[in-house]
Amino acid sequence: MGEPRGGAGGAADLSHDVNAAWQRLASQPTPPTPAGSVGALANRMLVYTRPNHVPAVAPVVDRRRGGLILAGAQTGKRMRLLDQADFDAPVLVDPAAYEHYAATPEQPFWSPQDQLSRLSLQELLDQQLLAGATAALTPTGYVRAGDTDSLKAAAGKVKKLQRSDTILVAPLDIALLGKKFINQTIAILADAGCPVALILGKQFDPLTQSPAIIPNLRTLALRVPLLAMRTDFNAFDLVAHGAFAGAIGTGGSIRHTVEPPTKPSAFNPADASPSVLFPHLICWWKGSKIAKLYGARPRQAARCSCSVCDGERLSRFLRRSDQSEALRHGVAVWSGMAADMLDAPTMRQRAEYWRNVCVGSVAEHENIPRQLQMAEPPTTAAALDQVGEAAGLAGRANGHHLSCG
Repeated sequence: MGEPRGGAGGAADLSHDVNAAWQRLASQPTPPTPAGSVGALANRMLVYTRPNHVPAVAPVVDRRRGGLILAGAQTGKRMRLLDQADFDAPVLVDPAAYEHYAATPEQPFWSPQDQLSRLSLQELLDQQLLAGATAALTPTGYVRAGDTDSLKAAAGKVKKLQRSDTILVAPLDIALLGKKFINQTIAILADAGCPVALILGKQFDPLTQSPAIIPNLRTLALRVPLLAMRTDFNAFDLVAHGAFAGAIGTGGSIRHTVEPPTKPSAFNPADASPSVLFPHLICWWKGSKIAKLYGARPRQAARCSCSVCDGERLSRFLRRSDQSEALRHGVAVWSGMAADMLDAPTMRQRAEYWRNVCVGSVAEHENIPRQLQMAEPPTTAAALDQVGEAAGLAGRANGHHLSCG
């Protein structure tokens, strides 16, 4: 394992001119656009999904501000179907090697074992492009806590390729983004010389690990051309602070990752109701939990004005058969938010938009129990509660600097 550089100074030690860099970025309309075909992803919030969910979500993808990232096996068939349907937005194919393979310094990238001969990294990337992907994503293994040697090996191999159509996938244990390793992690990724697709690794919510994580992530987005690929709702915060693009997963297991061979833990696998985006609270709840919240007062159940719900109540998602509609609802809701944020005239206004969304969500966590005369409010998403130490682009509101996960 590599040794950390920079000690435990955390975000404050990353650079003496971070605030100056924020000021330069704040007045710009967008972050810098990556060179080559990766530039087609700039200023977009893409839908990250499994191939079997494509038929459900493709009709509600925002072609102007969005796109698709297909994860894992069986993507080739879906890519052909999208091509036949004239899907005219960017599409990426994530091999998601990190779900079953851990990187080593000798082999940071996974290669299929059922081939007569092991394919080179160049050939694996070319396969994605030949299938119709806008740019290629590396098949990087999961980078364990403290394993900067494997991360350095992956960055070095990609740097040697000198391709403008490739994004280095960085599936990082959340410890690599904490105060002990953040300096070294940023230096390694910046040295790769190419855009980076960030994936947060930890069971349950990675953003609960330390209050330093969100400020550190913002500094990473400031220093490295970043696609926030599997970072939960914090993709919005990163795109508001310098990431050139982001993505939101259609399910909890693909909004971040866990170290293999561990599988993501389900909160209640016996509950057949789908996961539903609760727009007022900026979080996903099981449909049964929403229905239970309003159980005594069903006529007060929140309504949703998205193109899928058209004013219907959120308490209706109760059966497994409701999953496709719940997926479309989620994509429609956050796609509208993404378009509003990305259309802001400056980066500072992007960050202010997202801060205001988060402030409103915190207020709703307090308003709903008052309306329903509940003894206790619903639990706020961890990142909504965090008070960021970094000033960021939006300044401070009500004495607090909020981020939203």
